[in-house]
This record gives sequence, C-alpha cells and structure tokens, in this order.
Amino acid sequence: MPEFDPKEVERLSEIAALRLGEDISEAELDAIVARAAKELELPLAAVSIILDQAQYFVASYGFEGGWVGEVRGTPIEWSFCRNAVERRAPFIVEDAENHPQTRDNPLVRNDQIRAYLGVPLITSNDQAIGALCVIGDQNRQFSMADVGRLVDLADQLLPLLEARRERAVSEQRSS
Repeated sequence: MPEFDPKEVERLSEIAALRLGEDISEAELDAIVARAAKELELPLAAVSIILDQAQYFVASYGFEGGWVGEVRGTPIEWSFCRNAVERRAPFIVEDAENHPQTRDNPLVRNDQIRAYLGVPLITSNDQAIGALCVIGDQNRQFSMADVGRLVDLADQLLPLLEARRERAVSEQRSS
C-alpha cells in the first residue's frame, strides 16, 4: 500500500479546488500555449496538470491528430512535466535519447520526442500543480532567455488558472 503523503494530498486538493481535472477549453490558455510554441520555435506546447496517475493537458498546441492530443495527456510514468513539478524548477532536456531520465521513455522511443523545456506552475497557495512546456522532435539547446520566456508565459497563465477557484466559489454561493 502506498505511503500517505500529506503534501501530495494538499497538492491534489489544490488541483481539485481549481477544477483542473475537468475538461476545459479557454481561449486565453490556448493562445498562451500557442505563443509558447511559436516564440520558442517548437512544434508542441502544453499546460499539463500532474495528477496522481496521469498528466492531463488542460491546453495544448500541435498535438492534433495524434493519440496524445486525443486523450489529452499521458500516464504519469511517461510525464516529463512531473520532473518540473517535483523539482519546482525548470526541467530541461536537450537530447532525450541520451538523457538518463528520459532515454527509456516510450514518448522518446515511439513518438520521437527529442527536446523538452518545462517550467512548473506554482499557485499562490505554494502548490506545484503542473507545468507549461514546449516539446521538439529534434535535439535543441535551450538558452537562459528561452527559460525566461517560458517562465514569463507561465506567469501569465497562473492568474487564469487561479481564477477558476474564484468562479467555483461563486458558483457554489449562487446554488
């Protein structure tokens, strides 16, 4: 039986309070994710929420037509983003085939992921709930400016995600 982790319960409670396990589509989130892909010149980008058994994409760009886009996420074991969440710091993979944490990942072996940059999304309640990430199909060196740009975009995303908590509270009051 898995060990009870109160910090993980708090993190998952924050995700529930923000209603991020629900299917959402918000134009502002989608626009920021698309901008991340375009500004960093990579084909894929996503806002992933790290749940206990899976990562769920609340917004994504470039995944249309593939299985990941259809299911809107991956098993947690395959998640690159969970590294950014666990570390509470950017996770950078410039050569996924040779990176010790990713080289055996099915997304690398079967889906040709070669480069990844993800920054954690940390709420005002100090909970790392997920990551904003960009993904490439070729090896890529990321500069500090690339990391900074993604952090800036994540900072724009967080108020949109946190606004969901206030909407949920308002809906509860009005019911």
